[in-house]
Amino acid sequence: MDGWLVTAAVFKEDGDDEEFRHVVYAVAVADPAEAVRMTIADCGARAGMLNCPLQKEQLQKLGLEPGELIAIHDGNHPIPAPSRRH
Repeated sequence: MDGWLVTAAVFKEDGDDEEFRHVVYAVAVADPAEAVRMTIADCGARAGMLNCPLQKEQLQKLGLEPGELIAIHDGNHPIPAPSRRH
C-alpha cells in the first residue's frame, strides 16, 4: 500500500476568491489522480496538488487503511481527526 500527501486550497466561506487556507491530507491510494480527487471531494476544495508519495510505513503510523484519507494539517494547526474511508 502506497499513498500520497496532497495539499488542497480551501476558500473561505464568505465567497472571497482571494482568501483561502491550505489543508494537507494523507491519502492511502496508489493512484495520484485518485488521491487528488478524494481530497477535493472530502474538503470541497477547487484544486489539489500532490506533494510527495507516502510509504506503507508512514500510512500505517497514521492509522490509514487502503482507500482512506485524513487531514493532517490545516493552516498553522494540526488536526487530530480519525481517518475516513471513501
